[in-house]
Amino acid sequence: MASPLAPTYGVAFVTFFLATILYGMGLTQGYLYFHWYPKNQPVIKTIVVCLLIFETMQIVLYFDGLYLNLIDNFGNPIAVDTIFWQDSAQLLFGYLSAFLVQMYFSYCIYILNPKNKFISAVIILLGLTSLGTAIAQTVRTVQIGQFSLLDEIKPIIIAQSASTLACDIVITTALIYTLRGKRSSIESSNSIIATLMINAVNRGALVALCAALNMILFLAKPGTFYFFLGLIPSGKLYMNSMLATLNTRLHLRSRGKNSQGVYSLDAISGESSQNRSLRPNHVFPNPGVIMLHTTTETDSKVVDGMR
Repeated sequence: MASPLAPTYGVAFVTFFLATILYGMGLTQGYLYFHWYPKNQPVIKTIVVCLLIFETMQIVLYFDGLYLNLIDNFGNPIAVDTIFWQDSAQLLFGYLSAFLVQMYFSYCIYILNPKNKFISAVIILLGLTSLGTAIAQTVRTVQIGQFSLLDEIKPIIIAQSASTLACDIVITTALIYTLRGKRSSIESSNSIIATLMINAVNRGALVALCAALNMILFLAKPGTFYFFLGLIPSGKLYMNSMLATLNTRLHLRSRGKNSQGVYSLDAISGESSQNRSLRPNHVFPNPGVIMLHTTTETDSKVVDGMR
């Protein structure tokens, strides 16, 4: 006979297990980032630190909420249905992580194509909508205080999930469209761009799937915690997607450097293209926006990518 807690706290434990694995992966990525890129821009390092703090707080508070419900209040049916402040707070930290990563990719898309400010503006608008509804959801969960009353805030939950899903779809589509426009006659450059496009699709598919699962399971399985499967791990996926983007620059830089002997990968640094073409290879100073260029003074082939 199945436990009556299987659709609720059984699912919550499964998501805790998944989130813990993703959190460990994120910590490893964070360590590698600071080890490989000690001279990266302070603003990017600050974002990474914030992500690690937010996701640490999320997993700690999520565990604390489970402990309160199932250990400290074991056998208390009222407590099982109670939304403790830890449950609400961990939601907010996860949503903050998602917002930071969405804004990071919005910035990268703008750097790739500064003329297309409209797309970046749409991403920012959707990201702010997602964050605003996330804050509203957090406040309302504190006010209702019971999981059985989540239907009362269904419009807010759906709006939050839908805006997050839309934002991730726009980011992925914009990355693919922009990268396609950077193709050239150089085979090595196109190979790197193809890699960037594949990773953009993979990244977008994972986070969009979480947002879709959150919304679909909340509607299809009311009175259960199945929607946790999309909700709880999402912040960790956002963190890993950004850190993976930052950490793979050395690999792509090596690929560009070894192709045809005249191309090297470097990050956009705010310098003129002439200065960049004369500058020797350095550790990347800027976030995840990669430039492939010749090292001669007269010929410069630039392929902007995002990784």
